Amino acid sequence: MIKKKKIGVLGGGQLGMFLCIAAKRIGKEITVYSESSEFSAEKFAHNYFIGKYSNFSKIDEFLNQVDLVTVETENIPLDTLRYINKKKPLFPNLFAIEKAQHREKEKKFLNFVVGLRTANYKVVNSYSDLLEAFNDFEKKTIVKSCEQGYDGKHQYTINNQNINDFRNFNFNEFIAEEIVEFKKEISVIVYRDIYGNVMNYPPVENNHKDKILSETIFPAKINEKSHEKAISYAKRIICSLNMVGLLAVEMFLLKDNALIVNELAPRPHNSGHWTLDCCDVNQFDNLLLTICGYEVQQPKINTPGCKMINIIGENYHKINNFKEYKFYDYYKNKVLPKRKMGHLLKKFK
Repeated sequence: MIKKKKIGVLGGGQLGMFLCIAAKRIGKEITVYSESSEFSAEKFAHNYFIGKYSNFSKIDEFLNQVDLVTVETENIPLDTLRYINKKKPLFPNLFAIEKAQHREKEKKFLNFVVGLRTANYKVVNSYSDLLEAFNDFEKKTIVKSCEQGYDGKHQYTINNQNINDFRNFNFNEFIAEEIVEFKKEISVIVYRDIYGNVMNYPPVENNHKDKILSETIFPAKINEKSHEKAISYAKRIICSLNMVGLLAVEMFLLKDNALIVNELAPRPHNSGHWTLDCCDVNQFDNLLLTICGYEVQQPKINTPGCKMINIIGENYHKINNFKEYKFYDYYKNKVLPKRKMGHLLKKFK
């Protein structure tokens, strides 16, 4: 098979930036398509286009420069993805992106197609639907938008004090989810090549603050059975999606050591940034290798452990307090609350 060289990436944030850096290292060229005129990948991309995803003439200009297309975010209009898919190979496939960008479709797929558990949930189209879910879930409920719900956006924890505030809420594409009592939140990243080989990074442990990932710790402090089960679940999902590329699977480890799946991300993931320093082939390398037609291998890890800390908002001005950590800057044009500005990494000895 001819190995593809010119890669198009939809989205120019920090994930796109790291893909550009990885591409140069393995002799590939990345052209970025960004809706924003200020984006992290700008200084690292071989070429870039700025335009709306709905501007198909601009999309055509972008497609003329690339052999194939991948994404740094699943939150891209399906009409745009369908248009691209008719003209160039798209990774991951439309099926995977469609499931990952819509919570209800994602949960239905996981529960009924893959046969894995998620948190209990109900579709809510009205205040009466919310009341029913609130009572069914013993008043442990979080309302989430089906779309555009990354980094805690459009999520509302419901309790006795605030439930009346939602009487006039516009319940357009929302679910109510039972709040799960869990011991740990973990994630596993798997990747699959065109030959059907599926490899994985080991499970990591994630801690959140204000519904945004705060830190990732490798290795996850879980028992061997949970470790193997988490990897097995992630591999099962990527094969069920029949996707080539990289998939991050977020899971909850419950108090009885059962695992339930929380979310899918069919692209590089924040919890995989530790692989930049701690693996011979990082998550960005492996995404590019899979979609360009290479046969992939299991990664080799060069440290007994590490910790990744997200730098969010005003903490950007405090990075000098972390002398023992390596800093990665995302080159954002402005410091904003809840905005990921960079990350820190420390390898354990």
